[in-house]
Amino acid sequence: MENTEVLILKEMLSAGDSFVSGNRLADIIGVSRVAVWGQMEKLRSQGFEFEAVRSKGYRLSQRPNALNRILIEAVLTRNAENLTIYTEDSVDSTNSEAERLLANNAPTPFAVFSLEQTSGRGRLGREWHSQNNGNLYSSFAFRPKILPSRLSTFTLWMGLNICECINSFCRIESKIKWPNDILVSGKKVAGILTEARMDADETRDIVLGLGLNVNSQPDNWPEELKMVATSLSEAARKPIDINRLTAALCGRIMTAYQQFVVDEHKSVIKEKWPSYDILRNKTVNLHQGESQISGIAQGIDSNGSLIIERSDGTRYQARAGEVTSHK
Repeated sequence: MENTEVLILKEMLSAGDSFVSGNRLADIIGVSRVAVWGQMEKLRSQGFEFEAVRSKGYRLSQRPNALNRILIEAVLTRNAENLTIYTEDSVDSTNSEAERLLANNAPTPFAVFSLEQTSGRGRLGREWHSQNNGNLYSSFAFRPKILPSRLSTFTLWMGLNICECINSFCRIESKIKWPNDILVSGKKVAGILTEARMDADETRDIVLGLGLNVNSQPDNWPEELKMVATSLSEAARKPIDINRLTAALCGRIMTAYQQFVVDEHKSVIKEKWPSYDILRNKTVNLHQGESQISGIAQGIDSNGSLIIERSDGTRYQARAGEVTSHK
């Protein structure tokens, strides 16, 4: 059963600028008018404001700008309604928090969202800049029970869907830099970190981490980030509603996950990847430990490996590595 605060908020949001009577709210959640008032006081304590008019009822007049679990749940699409949501002001790492929840047998799917990470993780053990400055740090956890070999396209598939979601929501054009970065106008706006626990013949669980620059102002970032990173609000030239964006991401990621589990995603990746591949036809350097391979990026193969065409015409398929490109 849904939280009573979520039910109240759903009704208020659907009413728009119209008033909702206290009797209707009481009927919807099955409590007395006095209990409705108590639930609305709880919402007020979280930053919601309501206009009350005798004989008309209540109308939502203000909602919180900060990350709010109740608001996210109230605007979730139907396909994400079984996703359990945890929100935190600060965590060491949302991936670490998700791993702790999995270890304690928390039911999946679930998502952890935070406004700050004190020990954010990126690829190859790097630190992820994670200040409380209007950005979104998140991790989605699943127990898919699929063969480990199928995971090779998981990050790319999720990256493609995240791109499409933020492009639609923010009216911008983001692209993917293989294997896990999302860029806008050549600057990084998001990074993805997938971590999994596997047995020999089964994937026990997957944690999809996403660090997304939403409303942060690049002028306030460390100098080393200003030239290489941006935020959704800067790209869209307007503030982004972080709660509605989070709900939209939940819906898109849940749909993408369901398609991945039943193996309905490969033909879609093949069709759409060229439109989102920022490396395509560019000269790239692939770094794998001490070795380096140079050539022209020619997309990905069916396993998600980056195809690099070398100067002698031979092709190298990279399953992992760090890529830099030349315009």
